[in-house]
Amino acid sequence: MNKSDDNERLEEEEEEEEEEEELSSVGQEKTNNQTVQQSNDDESKLQHDLANELKHTLKIPITDELPNIGPTPYKVAIVGMNELGSATAFLLICRQVVTDIIIIDKNSKRLAAEYADLSTCTTFVSGVNIQASNQLASCEGARVVILCDVSDDDDDHDHEKQQKSTTVPSSNPHEKLLFNFKITSRAISHYASDCVMIIAVQPFEVMTQLCAANSMIPSYRIIAPGTMIDSAHFRLLISEKLDISPASITGIMIGGHGHNNLPLWNSITVGGIHLLSENTSIGTSHDKENWHQLHRNVNQRQEDVIKIKGTEVWSISMASSELVECILRNKREIHTVTVNIKDHYGVKTDLFLSIPAIISQNGVSHLITMNLANHQNENEFASIIQNIETTIKEKLKNI
Repeated sequence: MNKSDDNERLEEEEEEEEEEEELSSVGQEKTNNQTVQQSNDDESKLQHDLANELKHTLKIPITDELPNIGPTPYKVAIVGMNELGSATAFLLICRQVVTDIIIIDKNSKRLAAEYADLSTCTTFVSGVNIQASNQLASCEGARVVILCDVSDDDDDHDHEKQQKSTTVPSSNPHEKLLFNFKITSRAISHYASDCVMIIAVQPFEVMTQLCAANSMIPSYRIIAPGTMIDSAHFRLLISEKLDISPASITGIMIGGHGHNNLPLWNSITVGGIHLLSENTSIGTSHDKENWHQLHRNVNQRQEDVIKIKGTEVWSISMASSELVECILRNKREIHTVTVNIKDHYGVKTDLFLSIPAIISQNGVSHLITMNLANHQNENEFASIIQNIETTIKEKLKNI
């Protein structure tokens, strides 16, 4: 074998070795890629599992039922055209989230005047149609019904009123109001059985409970603004204390609207910073910054408004219109609304009070689990539950 043949053989062997090394390198790279991919898949699965765990820990499902949306999915009915009903209709017109608003009232003169005034407002916006009726049957097809007034303030003749009065409790005005509410809510559920009903009549806890007991609407589709209003007052007073816009502040109150409310101090954030981490004694009697005074101020502020105006017209109507938008647009926002907490927080029977809930096209889709932070909050909340239960039983015992 000559030298030339030896060189060729060596070159062939070198080429074979290079090919083997290249194949080995490709195989190793493929193995590494598979390992990396497996690692990424494992990490992605872990993150997905953790996200699902948080999702199920954070939210308590109430219903996944899809609403039976009729031919007018953006129709809202407002029952009772008192100041509250009128303000609610006006805010819905301004929000432009509805296509049809039906205002309902037994007093034909008041109804005609409100219709004339509100229908003029619709000329300044587009796509909102308003109608008036004195019949609850007009609620049919409404996606949301807002109950603002059930007083027996019609314009019938005196002898007709006297005949009607024999069918309702006559001596106690409060019992008469509850009786009218019971009859009205039952009739609404007959004509608009697929609606979400927003109760704007106070006391919210009593009225939602009465509605749930006497209507055919599932309890998760019966809500009231509740401590949405207290929470708004709370955030406003925090913003005034810190001289920061309330838009940059979170903070909620739960329980009952008014003196049965409970501030959750651990829920307060300012620009994403938890105030509890900056002041561990916030809201307690040991707090040198006197934050617990804000709770008293919230209740005093509401008392002052009611004493002078009779009711918190604009606060309730704004909260109600916000809930309407959440429902019609399926926004799934969290609000502290009056809802049924049966089977939660140790409650075994129907009981309506305010806790954070996700508001969707169904009404309430989920309740949000709350961190009551300490035994003091737990005890206070348990006491509030007991107070509200007692109040509801007392108010409804003769109805």
